Amino acid sequence: MHARRSRIRALAATLTAALIAGAAAASAASVPRTLAVADRAELSRLAQSYLQQRADLVTRPAAQSPVPEPPTTVTPSMRAGLRMEFAALVRRGRAYQQADGGYIRATVEVKVNDTVVNGRTVSLHITEDTRLYHPLTPVQVTEGAPEYEEYALPHTLTFTRTPSGTWLLASDRPELNDGDLAPSTQVTTPRTA
Repeated sequence: MHARRSRIRALAATLTAALIAGAAAASAASVPRTLAVADRAELSRLAQSYLQQRADLVTRPAAQSPVPEPPTTVTPSMRAGLRMEFAALVRRGRAYQQADGGYIRATVEVKVNDTVVNGRTVSLHITEDTRLYHPLTPVQVTEGAPEYEEYALPHTLTFTRTPSGTWLLASDRPELNDGDLAPSTQVTTPRTA
């Protein structure tokens, strides 16, 4: 009788372990490990829009105010930090304008290098290519004055998906090394909110 109880306990333990392993495998299978093409396009669009807004802040005429609000496509904790950064970028743009005319416009392109998916969180490794245009005449450009300042800056942008399916930017980590000169659109490095 004792041997029979031991076999039943062993069988029960084996079945329990199998059920736990099966549940863990099913749970792991339900966590997406790749990003749908539409989601990748949306995240790329959000990244470009966010970085374009940062660049536009340093090209604003001094008379424009107030400082625009951060986009609604960022998390509440990131929004709070961006308010301070956006104000600093506007001040920087005004200082550039007073010093030498500043910048008159900006163009931003984003290249997605890699994505890392972890459930509802996606880390987007991108390269930002930004041009900040100087207030020059066509004659000055023809005579060799640089029409714009250009930089390429790698970033890791982390997005989270809300229960409703909306993507929100949760952090931006520009990849600058100690001693690197930060571009005009960056006020703190690295920054995570």
